[in-house]
Amino acid sequence: MAKSAKKAKPKPKPSIKTKGETVKPQALTASSLVATEAPHSQQVNIAFTFTGGLGQATAVLFRRGVLINMQSVSNSGNINFSNVQTGDVVAVNGVCAGKAVVAINTDTVPDSPEEFTAGLIIASYLIK
Repeated sequence: MAKSAKKAKPKPKPSIKTKGETVKPQALTASSLVATEAPHSQQVNIAFTFTGGLGQATAVLFRRGVLINMQSVSNSGNINFSNVQTGDVVAVNGVCAGKAVVAINTDTVPDSPEEFTAGLIIASYLIK
């Protein structure tokens, strides 16, 4: 006599119980905001110079891990960020067919200007 195959029984789903309570949202204050102007804020200019071919790039300003501003250029030109503070990060990415020079008009780590050869442009700069 052949054995009969047993059908797999689905496992019971765990039950979810809630107390029916509502969660009070945290109050927002001026210190909750990341993109606030500070007395030591400065205007930062990122200059992109493409030579020997075409290029395009995007610069992104981050403060405490939050995206504050993002701008792009599709040929040699400048990107300006206002209210930049010490500790902010400017991330640059793009591509160029010839050479590209990225120059930032304030002290950064690593130092700028930085030159890139044909291909990808990928860099991050910490504002001093």
